[in-house]
Amino acid sequence: MNDLERDLREVFHDDALRVPTPATPPEGLPRSAHRRQAVFLGLAGLAGAVVVAGVVVGATTLLSTESGPKPAALGPTTTGTMNGITITYPQVWHLIDPDAAALNGSPMMGESPLPRIVLALAPTQAPETFGCPGQVGGDAAATSLMTIQEEPLAVGGAAATPWPVDLETLNVDPSESGCYPGWTFERAGWTASGRTFEARIGFAPEASDEEHDAMVAAFASMTFEPSPGAPSSVTVATGTAGGTDWSLIAGFDTTGKTGLTLTLYAGTTGSGTSFRSSLSALHPFGQPLGHGSDREVVVYGAVPVGVTRVEATAADGSVVSADVADVPDQIDPDLDAYALVIPPGPADLRGFDASGEVVIEGTLGKGEGLITTEASLEDGRHFGYVRSVDPDRLTIDFDLAYFLSGKEANDAYHAAGGTGPVPNDHFVVNDNPKLRTLHLSPDFRLRLLDWNQCCETFFDGDLSLFAQAIEQQADVTDGDLIYRGQSSWWITVRDGLVTEIEEQYSP
Repeated sequence: MNDLERDLREVFHDDALRVPTPATPPEGLPRSAHRRQAVFLGLAGLAGAVVVAGVVVGATTLLSTESGPKPAALGPTTTGTMNGITITYPQVWHLIDPDAAALNGSPMMGESPLPRIVLALAPTQAPETFGCPGQVGGDAAATSLMTIQEEPLAVGGAAATPWPVDLETLNVDPSESGCYPGWTFERAGWTASGRTFEARIGFAPEASDEEHDAMVAAFASMTFEPSPGAPSSVTVATGTAGGTDWSLIAGFDTTGKTGLTLTLYAGTTGSGTSFRSSLSALHPFGQPLGHGSDREVVVYGAVPVGVTRVEATAADGSVVSADVADVPDQIDPDLDAYALVIPPGPADLRGFDASGEVVIEGTLGKGEGLITTEASLEDGRHFGYVRSVDPDRLTIDFDLAYFLSGKEANDAYHAAGGTGPVPNDHFVVNDNPKLRTLHLSPDFRLRLLDWNQCCETFFDGDLSLFAQAIEQQADVTDGDLIYRGQSSWWITVRDGLVTEIEEQYSP
């Protein structure tokens, strides 16, 4: 089972509350939006369509229709508009509103306006046909899916390509998922009417040529209306570090306490912070990506308007420079942003104006900018994510998070901008990307869930296989046993050493 299936099942399942609740919510709670929004990126596109279809029984929004051309074997078409997107599709299919299904309000999604799924299209709406069509089988199983997700406005790069665009093959190994055996996938990204979108489409082996053509025709039929008002978030920089693609998003601080927010998304992780307009020094923020010798750090932050270039001198003496990215005035008229990739370790940063004079400076590795640190945790049980494992040194890099339930989950959800009761009665807060390097006790215990006897049965895991799964961020199997690289974990600390790592059940 891969991360796609895990994310899908999280939306359906209500029984993830067998763990204790922290006594108090963490500080800096409003910033939790950034990390959960980053987690949502891992669910974007096709996965979103599956979730929507699973939760919308009886709640699907079918739009006003009109007759159109008849795709072979699929009957007449209908046209409707949803979230500013007008699309023509076979009348026997279903256009699904993700907001009506509360998909974008899941605790694993970001409460910020973007990114979010804005449209889903499928030939059937029965939940079991979407949650895992490979298990349903037969004529009842879904044979195609499409989702459209709106992203922060791209001001450059491939995502800024104007509409219309062509679909491209999405390289996903279908053998990794028993829920989508033999499926093929396509994707596209574009910008139209001042909005940026990504589409993902999947086809089962049983999908007919007519169905494929109808889905592609529906994709090509779309037209787009501009969003009311100015964009609330913009992609200002993209790149690759440690073998992982990343993007830097500039947006408003929705809490109203500060001005500009910068959020770095990389794969299924992310980090972010806010900046006031009156900057007298650089306050760099860093996100480590990759593992081992491939490990690199994306350093980012804000600079006053007038700074044109930022340069960093890394711990190994290397010098890295990057031009400053423009932040639209409607988001922040006084600040711009920068992002550059450096080797791991501390760094000194300088900001230059157009004449080449240093006008602002800062340091990564002291204060809040320090991401990776040899820091311990107090004795007790802590929830979070294992980011790397060194079996030789008996150490792990641990990303502390908070698993809330009950009233605390609702309070945190509302503080972060959510409305109504928190979905699934639990809420994960992970608003600090700092990694703690923790030492394992020589007799520590690794307790992993036996997913073949889900979900209260554990087995004692092998540290080397566990390290392999974490490094690959994928499932590693040992016979019938599964080591999940993207699970969350509870660790027990005694006398400064980790004595136990236990896998958290994620439906």
